[in-house]
Amino acid sequence: MSITLVWERLFVGSIGDAEALAASNPFGITTVFILCGETVRQPAPGVNYLHFPVPEARPIPVGDFDEIIDNLWENIRWGKVLLVSQSGTSRAPLIAAAWMHCCGYKSIDAALVDIGTLRPVEPSPILLISVKELL
Repeated sequence: MSITLVWERLFVGSIGDAEALAASNPFGITTVFILCGETVRQPAPGVNYLHFPVPEARPIPVGDFDEIIDNLWENIRWGKVLLVSQSGTSRAPLIAAAWMHCCGYKSIDAALVDIGTLRPVEPSPILLISVKELL
């Protein structure tokens, strides 16, 4: 699996993809949102890393969700954002779909379907329900 462009200036990938940016950043990613407990051992020069450890199978607290969305608003305005989770199939695509919903681009369900045509999407049902409740 590799980095996937899911919407203008918004990419989804795995923690391994975030690690690989230190060697090559072909998409010009400017900010990486790490949505899992892992961190990047060797950051890429010139890339901003934000760490928001979202538990995989628990509801996301409203404050954590709001902080992620607020930071997406801020960072996507001036660059390209990569959302990463462990495998890039659950938390990262779910937050990308929530972002599309918040922007009024698509409903979260339609966004998940669209992202699913580009890469595997398997969000935790508990996390999905909690995100939908916060939209």
